[in-house]
Amino acid sequence: MPDLGAQKLQSILKANRIISSTLVLSELLRQIMELAREVVEAETASILLYDEKTDELYFNLALSDRESDLKQVRLKSGEGIAGCVAREKKSVIVNDASSDPRWAKKADDSISFKTRSILAVPLIFKDQFLGVVEAINKKGGGFTEEDASVLESFAAQSSVSIVNARIFEKLEEEKNKIEAVFSQMSDGAIFVDDNGRKILANDSAKKLLGKERTELSDTADIFSGFAAKPELNEALSSEEKNVTFEMFRKEPKSMYLGGVVTKIRDASGRLIGSIFIFNDITSEKKETTIKRNFISLISHKLKTPLVTITGYCPLLLDDPSLGEFPKKAITSIGKQGGYLASLVDKLLFFTMVDSETLELETTKTSFSKITEAALFNLKHYTEQVSAKVTVNERIKTLPEIEADEKKVEAVVRNVVENAVKFNKSGQKTVTIDALEDDGRIGITVKDNGPGIPPEERGKVFQKFYQIEESFTGQVEGAGLGLALAKQIMEAHGGGISIESVVNSGSTFAVFIRRGRGEQS
Repeated sequence: MPDLGAQKLQSILKANRIISSTLVLSELLRQIMELAREVVEAETASILLYDEKTDELYFNLALSDRESDLKQVRLKSGEGIAGCVAREKKSVIVNDASSDPRWAKKADDSISFKTRSILAVPLIFKDQFLGVVEAINKKGGGFTEEDASVLESFAAQSSVSIVNARIFEKLEEEKNKIEAVFSQMSDGAIFVDDNGRKILANDSAKKLLGKERTELSDTADIFSGFAAKPELNEALSSEEKNVTFEMFRKEPKSMYLGGVVTKIRDASGRLIGSIFIFNDITSEKKETTIKRNFISLISHKLKTPLVTITGYCPLLLDDPSLGEFPKKAITSIGKQGGYLASLVDKLLFFTMVDSETLELETTKTSFSKITEAALFNLKHYTEQVSAKVTVNERIKTLPEIEADEKKVEAVVRNVVENAVKFNKSGQKTVTIDALEDDGRIGITVKDNGPGIPPEERGKVFQKFYQIEESFTGQVEGAGLGLALAKQIMEAHGGGISIESVVNSGSTFAVFIRRGRGEQS
């Protein structure tokens, strides 16, 4: 690069400082043209940007009163002086445009302008061709190689500024889209940074919590007065991407909020923030409480007559004078009464587990002990249906846990019972194995049943839900077992999950997360 001289160097440095001061693309391009004209002392200047989709150059702006006409002009790669620069990626000096065979008169004709000389320089950033900047009509003579060097230096910095402005413009566009969607959401939404400080809250959040709350900066202050399950710090520090939560406030008016916290991470996996999405579930909670109380009341009322029915049936059957038909009838009454009593017990258990204040009476225990108790209580049933249950000895090596033994035993018993009950195969088999990985301690229960279709797997944990009879050969049941199991294990800080292949059986995992119930 030749010596530019102190004056030329100062002009370039000044120009670079100016174009580095804005990220608004339209303003940046206008400044580039103004400064391009100044640094090489031209009458005017223009910028043609490259359209990758059409392989064409188009005028974005020009220093002319008839810009709108000029914007209609598009040049193919190789067409005109600018098109040659686009093809060759090299600067071109033309000091007599009218005699140059590469000169295309489209631009001049569109705005009634006379081009005498042109200095055209490519705009390139890291091998990415962006367009061409043109200085037109050198004052006091023709363009020189020194002018080309000056404009090339300026064009290099201009290319960097154009790329930065485009990135900023794209980010602004995406930000505006997000804000538009964010503001129109009917659910409350609050963005927080990686330290739990509020960045943005939408109108729905302000309506639910009050504007004065959402103007606070700390998440704990915004939700102060609410009892959260799980606690806010626990939800924000969890490694899981999505964490569901519920919040309850007594004063000034009782309110329940339900929602999910979603973690936002960058490309490297670093946490950069979270978003709370929530809504008012007060009416649903009140309705659930009414239903639960009603079920509890009816269940208690049914207990007394059922005790009488199930208690008298065996006594009546001992009467030697009974004929065949009365015996058959009493046996059927006793069987159905027993089933109904079992259902009532489950309903009562359900109302207890489904209460807002599920209390766990935890003790030191193990999944081995819990599994043994569950299978002992199921022994009569499994023998009756000729089901083969195998327990892997590895269960005995699992660490001890702190858990409500009776409730977790009820979960294991229910899962094993389902594995047998909904199995239509001639030889029903169930295999119970240990589950221990970095995040979980528990057991797996694998069966050789019909499996569960993908669309049904999430629904089986819903209350009162059962898969269609045509698929499972549905047997008697209330559809409460897995719903109760899920609630009990989640109350322990664990869970229950399914892996299943249709016609190849299902595997249920019952587990407690490490650090919640594990004994070291």
